[in-house]
Amino acid sequence: MEKIVVRFAPSPTGFLHIGGARTALFNYLFARHHSGMFRLRIEDTDKNRSRQEFTDQILSAMAWLGLKPDGEIIFQSERTEYYRDAVEKLLATGKAYRCFCTREEIEARRGTDPGWKYDRKCASLSEDEINENINAGKSFVVRLKIPETVVQFKDMVRGDMRFDSKEFEDFIIVRSDGSPIYHLTVVADDYDMGITHVIRGDDHLSNTPKQIFLYRALGIPAPEFAHIPLILGPDKKRLSKRHGATSVEEYRRMGFLPEALTNFIALLGWNPGDDREIMGMEELVREFSIERISGNAAVFDFEKALWLNSRYIAALPDNELVDIFIELYRNKGVNIEMSERIIRIANLLRPRVKTTVELWDAGVFFFKQPQAYDEKGVRKHFSPENTVKILEADADLIQSCEPFIEKELETRLRAMAEREGEKAARFIHPLRLALTGSTASPGIFETIVLIGRDECVRRIENAVRFIQTKKGRE
Repeated sequence: MEKIVVRFAPSPTGFLHIGGARTALFNYLFARHHSGMFRLRIEDTDKNRSRQEFTDQILSAMAWLGLKPDGEIIFQSERTEYYRDAVEKLLATGKAYRCFCTREEIEARRGTDPGWKYDRKCASLSEDEINENINAGKSFVVRLKIPETVVQFKDMVRGDMRFDSKEFEDFIIVRSDGSPIYHLTVVADDYDMGITHVIRGDDHLSNTPKQIFLYRALGIPAPEFAHIPLILGPDKKRLSKRHGATSVEEYRRMGFLPEALTNFIALLGWNPGDDREIMGMEELVREFSIERISGNAAVFDFEKALWLNSRYIAALPDNELVDIFIELYRNKGVNIEMSERIIRIANLLRPRVKTTVELWDAGVFFFKQPQAYDEKGVRKHFSPENTVKILEADADLIQSCEPFIEKELETRLRAMAEREGEKAARFIHPLRLALTGSTASPGIFETIVLIGRDECVRRIENAVRFIQTKKGRE
C-alpha cells in the first residue's frame, strides 16, 4: 500500500478560521492514523490579499493546536516557474490554448443568455494568428480545452459523484497578467508533493471536476477526494462573525486550552462511534476514520465548547494551571510568584471557571481590594440596621482567631452567630461582600485565610466606612 500523504493548504488572507482548523485537524488525524505524512502548503499567489502576518498567525495557531506538519512548508509564491512549465506542457499538447478575446467581446457574445459558455473562438487559431496577436501587444489568458467526457469519482464522504463536461466551459487557467489560477496551482502542487488524499470542505466540491480535467490533461493521476460538510452557526447558516468568534486566535485569547479546542473541533462532524466526548490527541489519532465523518453539516455549539474547556481546566496538573495563572496575572499588572498560597488560590478557582481568562475576574480580589461593591448585594446585605455591628464582630473574630485556619474560623463564627441568636449566613454574606466586592466567591473561610488576617480587617473597615457614608447620604 502506498504511503498516505495529505496536505492542508490555507491562503494567508486572514487568521486561521475554525473551519480551516478542522480541515487541518482531519488531515492531520488521517495521516497520523495511517502513519502517513501531513504536509502544509501556503497558497499565497493572491498578491493583493496575502499578508505575512496572516502566514505567521496560521503557523502559530497550528503549532498551538499541536498540528505539526511534516517536511518543508511549500509556498506557492516561490513556484512560478513550476506552474509555467505545466502551462507550456498543456499548450504544447493542445490541451490548452491562448484566448485573446477581451472581456467586452465575451460579454457582447454572451448577451442576455445566462447559460452561455465560451464559444472557443480562439481554440483554433493558427500559430501565425497567435504570433500576430502577441506581436500586436494583445493580452491573452490561457484556457483549458474541456473534452466531451464524464467525470466520475467516489468521494470518501459523499459517495459517488458524477459531472458531465457539458456543464463546463473552457475555463481560464492563466490570467492575462501571466499569473496561474487556483485550479492549476493546486493540481500541479498536489502532484508534485505526492498528495494521495485531498480532504477539504465541501465548498470545494464544485472545483473538483475542473481539477480532474487538469489531472487528465497533464496525464497525471488524481488523488482520492473527501469533501467534509461545512460548519454552521446555531441558525443553520454558514459559521461567520455574526455568530461570534470564528478564528483560532480569538479562542486562544478567550482562554481556551489548545487540547480542549482541538477536542471540540474534532467532534464537529465526526464521532468515534460511541458517546465519548473528551478525547486527547493520541486517542483521536487512534480512533479517527474518514468513514465516520458525517455527511451532514455540523452545528457549532459555543456552550458545549465552554463546557469541554472547563473539563480540561479541571484536569490540568497543578503546575500547568499555576503557570497559566501567574502569566495571566502578571500580564494584568499583578506581579506574583509561585508559592503555596498561589497554588491554593488557583485550585480554589479551578472549578469556578470555564476559560483561563476567567481566572482574573474570579480571583483578582485575592490581590486587590474591592473598588466597588455589587449593587444588589449592597441593598441586600449592607442595608440592614445592624450590619456595621455584624461586620465589626467579624473583624474582631478574624483578628483574634488562633490558629488562623479555615476550620477554626468556621467553628468560631457559627458559635458567635448562635450566641447572637442569628443564622451564620447573617455574618457570612456581608463579610463576603466586604472582602470580595461580590456576593459570590469560593468558600468564605478559605477566602479569609488566603486574603490574610490584616488585609481582611482593612477591607472590613473600608466596608464599614462605605456603609456609614451611604447612610449619611440617605
